[in-house]
Amino acid sequence: MSQTTAYRSLYRVYRPQCFAEVVNQRYPVQTLQHAIIRGEIAHAYLFAGSRGTGKTSVARIFAKAINCPQQQEGEPCNNCDVCRRITRGGSLDVIEIDGASNRGIDQIRQLRAEVNFVPAEVRYKVYIIDEVHMLTHEAFNALLKTLEEPPTRVLFILATTEPHKLPPTVISRCLTFEFKNIASPLIARRLEQVCEREQITAKPETLAAIARRARGAMRDALVLLEQLVAYAGERPIELSDLTELLGLPGQESVEGFLDALQRCDSARLLEIIADLAERGKDLALFVEELIQQGRDRLIAALNQKNSGEEAADWVRLSGALLELERELGRAWDRRILLEVKALELCQAAQTPTPQPKVKRSKAKPLVQAGAKGERATPVAAGVVAGPEPVASAGKPETPRANSDPWSALLELAKRERVALYALLAEAQPRREGRKLQIEFEPEYQFHKEQLAKAENLEALAALARRVYGEVVEVGVSFRAASKATASRSSSSAEAPGQELQDKAELIRQTLGGELVD
Repeated sequence: MSQTTAYRSLYRVYRPQCFAEVVNQRYPVQTLQHAIIRGEIAHAYLFAGSRGTGKTSVARIFAKAINCPQQQEGEPCNNCDVCRRITRGGSLDVIEIDGASNRGIDQIRQLRAEVNFVPAEVRYKVYIIDEVHMLTHEAFNALLKTLEEPPTRVLFILATTEPHKLPPTVISRCLTFEFKNIASPLIARRLEQVCEREQITAKPETLAAIARRARGAMRDALVLLEQLVAYAGERPIELSDLTELLGLPGQESVEGFLDALQRCDSARLLEIIADLAERGKDLALFVEELIQQGRDRLIAALNQKNSGEEAADWVRLSGALLELERELGRAWDRRILLEVKALELCQAAQTPTPQPKVKRSKAKPLVQAGAKGERATPVAAGVVAGPEPVASAGKPETPRANSDPWSALLELAKRERVALYALLAEAQPRREGRKLQIEFEPEYQFHKEQLAKAENLEALAALARRVYGEVVEVGVSFRAASKATASRSSSSAEAPGQELQDKAELIRQTLGGELVD
């Protein structure tokens, strides 16, 4: 690395000084440049985004561009006295405030008093408030009026990583720009440029790994590169340096673990976990690497032909690893949890999917549609009572064609909606054209009311369409009383029905006790 009299960190040396150097923030950069060219400068801006994405840097560039007497196409010249003072942080009219340490109402009152003074050196007085979400509620209230109608030639740039913590009244008074995370390839490319200028030797795979660990933050990547330079000294930076510095597992451990998961090699899995624990590696970081490389293998499997089974395996494993990552934060012993989950994954992969067993039973006679008391022809013994074979996946199962419709409907309901079958078992059907009327005896009022609910009628209609092969309208009602029923009903006003007495006597004989009127 080149020697300088006053050493500065890499992220400070390579901080963008013009809009062209800002990486992966096209929308805010282009919008601000157009505003500068047209002279349409708003009084308040809000820059929101993750750390290290360029919010404060763009704020400084914007402050230079609107005050630079030699700006061209919205870019500051960076050569005049104004640009140099702002770059050094020595301008009296570009004030940076840390919202975390100046969060009280007293500091905001002082700011309100200062904004009334005209700019001393440049055209615009610019206040850059970083981490503005740290201000107190009272401070926001004090700032609100000034933010809404600031004095002429004064503008505010608010920067925050947590815009959801800002009051809506503040957000509504600002032009808001969202700063995106920077893609890993763009960070790696920038690191290559820095290494070339600073004469740092590093392999491309090392820089790519640094970019991935930065998680979209350019500043974090430059800081990490600087740490690696100090750690490696004069020799080239290796990927192993990064794993040692951050406590990451080695590439061999990650790939070996994933291969063992595919082979269901429990012994190898436990061996890798034991090795990582003995070397003091962070198992949470290890699981993060497993998830990242598992995703890479999943994408590779999807891009290959005839790899559906392999892709399905990686989908299952990736989902299990994501669940494991969530559980690690609550685990009192991460090693035990990782071992148990690894063994569970192997066992789940080795256990075959149970096939449904076909049961054969003697079906009791089912009543055909018609008057109560008429017996239907019994269904032959040995009829399969279990699920019918499905012709193709995704298609609903249809009942046997050789059964009568009502019996088939009951059989279908029993398999798929047991609660609906319990209601239909006490009912009798009556067809009127394309309408299926479900009738109950008066003593089954509860059954009738439950079946009449919208969700039950909708489910019954769906089953009926599958049985009858056409659109069927379903209705529910009490059964019209016949003469015999009418006579029984008139006599039941004085004494219980014979059927009810028979049921009560059967219960008494089974459970003991006596009948009480």
